[in-house]
Amino acid sequence: MANDQKASLRKAGLGFGLISGTEWLIIIGGFMGTFLMLFYQTSIGTLATAFGMNSFEVGVGFALFMLAFAAAAFLMHRFKPSQLRLVEIISLVLLGSTMPLYAIIKGVGPAYTLMTLDGFIVGVMIDSFMTMAGMASLDPSRRQVEQAAFAFWPALAPIIAPLITGMLLKLGIIKIFTFFSIMAFAAIPFVLALRGKYALQYVERKTEKTEERGSISSLFKNRQFNWAFVAALGFTIPFYALMSFGVRYGQSIGFSPSQVFYLFTLMFTFNLLTRLYILIKSPIQNKYPYMLAALSFATLAAVFLYASYYVHTLYYLAFVFAGIPYGIVWPLGLQIANTTFKSSQIASATSFFSSSMMIISVIMPVVGIMASVRGVGFVGSFLILAVLTFAFFLTELVLRPRNPEGKAIP
Repeated sequence: MANDQKASLRKAGLGFGLISGTEWLIIIGGFMGTFLMLFYQTSIGTLATAFGMNSFEVGVGFALFMLAFAAAAFLMHRFKPSQLRLVEIISLVLLGSTMPLYAIIKGVGPAYTLMTLDGFIVGVMIDSFMTMAGMASLDPSRRQVEQAAFAFWPALAPIIAPLITGMLLKLGIIKIFTFFSIMAFAAIPFVLALRGKYALQYVERKTEKTEERGSISSLFKNRQFNWAFVAALGFTIPFYALMSFGVRYGQSIGFSPSQVFYLFTLMFTFNLLTRLYILIKSPIQNKYPYMLAALSFATLAAVFLYASYYVHTLYYLAFVFAGIPYGIVWPLGLQIANTTFKSSQIASATSFFSSSMMIISVIMPVVGIMASVRGVGFVGSFLILAVLTFAFFLTELVLRPRNPEGKAIP
């Protein structure tokens, strides 16, 4: 009992004295990587506008980046845990080298190409960090706590990234991309330090065969993984609608671009507070109610986004409620991926869970088209998204866990 109280206090202290030095190195590097990912995601709309794109083309650019991110999972499926350190270093070097190229290229086509390339690189980078974050220790309960700590600390980056972007926006978004590329190189020493005393612990056995990783379809035989997968698909609907069109739509109802970037900061602040709650509660045995709650908040976010067309102040609430499910689904999904599969399957489970959070981006070009259609606009598009989000909430209800007698657990 005393040990449990002590552990709770240390978790409330955000992991100090509880997680390993290896995990702290991953957290620091992951913070920089997450900063770059969220900066990219929140800035694509502004970047696309700088290249003269309309609403549909902005949606295409966002979808290309996110789908390329998702496609990285198929490459990650081929890597062994012991190879992730090298994979991470290569992806950081590539990202730091490609981000400044926006200052050189001209035209929509080259911009799309670079967005797609960087989406894939960022996908490999983030998936590697997420996977390594669950491999710093051997004990499953400790790995859940360490994974929750990893989900919390880098979540500071999404708050800082849009805030700094909003402050620097007068410099021009392309110059900001060049400036922030330095962070990719700054993360490399922390990854290089993952050796010897600070090497990853939960890696494949020397006798483990490649075939033991299993097929991609085998991941979906895990019921908990399915909960996380459905929750990720559902909550990202309003989340990506805001990320893709937050600035453009916000301007149509009276918000300046800088104000919208500050609203992104508000959204990620609530994301961070939710992750802190998950960190303090971890390890969490029954994750299903949390996934259902995440989709409830996501549905509210989608409804407020639609209703903000009529009552502009509801736009604030849309950002608030879009941030909360992100803070639930991301850390708990990572815990499921890292603690309910064999070590040889963790890279696949983690990367495909991460990809599930990107898949919905494919509908953003369609939203852009509908927003351009007279009589539909953003208000009609957001109404459809609200209905779709609620449909995922109902799907999660169908996945309700059952006891051995086949009855739903109350």
